[in-house]
Amino acid sequence: MNVIVQEPPESLRLFVHKLWHISADYIDQQDICLPVLQYELMFNFSDHFSVSDSNDTLIVEDAENWISGLYTRPQRTVTSGKHETFGVFLKPWALQSLTGIPASELTNQIVSGSTVFRQSMDELNGRMQDTPTAGEKLDLLERFLVKRLTDKDIPAYLVYAVDYLQRSRWHDGIIKAVAQDLRISPKSLTLAFKKHIGISPGRFLHLRLLNDLASDLAQKPHQSLTELAHQHGFFDQAHLNHLFKSLTNLTPGDYRDHVLAGAIDPASPCYIRASPNRG
Repeated sequence: MNVIVQEPPESLRLFVHKLWHISADYIDQQDICLPVLQYELMFNFSDHFSVSDSNDTLIVEDAENWISGLYTRPQRTVTSGKHETFGVFLKPWALQSLTGIPASELTNQIVSGSTVFRQSMDELNGRMQDTPTAGEKLDLLERFLVKRLTDKDIPAYLVYAVDYLQRSRWHDGIIKAVAQDLRISPKSLTLAFKKHIGISPGRFLHLRLLNDLASDLAQKPHQSLTELAHQHGFFDQAHLNHLFKSLTNLTPGDYRDHVLAGAIDPASPCYIRASPNRG
């Protein structure tokens, strides 16, 4: 498997986290994808690639491009045959700026890029299919994004609030505290989050905590779950279990079993390998 991860140019750094490209001559693989703080514009030129929800309802099958809003429940992906996927991980506020659609309308949704961007996406898709190298494909994607994002304005307080909630230890009243720092009401902050990010500040914090917990457990699976709960600001293990299971359909103990079975890479703790990669 060949993996390329590329930093965005300066003109896109407010909106884009990473650009990426994955290819392999042959893959036969299934993954369970836990909810992550990740929005994505993705292209797929594989023999087979599908995405299903936690009830095994098919969401995407062999589509060539799509936009993924923020997911608050797990998904399952299946890929087989020759594989090529690539795209961009967007920063939390970038989805509304890129699409012009309130992010709340895209939460727990995958939408065809052609539906949103129409002819421009069809033209880009065709050019990418005719482009032989991964680097050239990512260059085309960069230019597409620059045209649509460089003149967009994002409320500075929203960027501050996202950073605050991503880096601060959870505590009672944390949402109220960041609103007070910004001298706005919690209601105004919630409305801005739903428009630009797609979920409330509280739900955003839940996903951030899940990502932190998964990373911690993937790196230290033998630690006490009670101690894990206290380290991440939970009152007790029961509250940790409730949050974890509500977002993943797994208990922390179930997740730890996957880690110990070698199904989780600590570098990508929210992806559970359901079948081995033979590529």
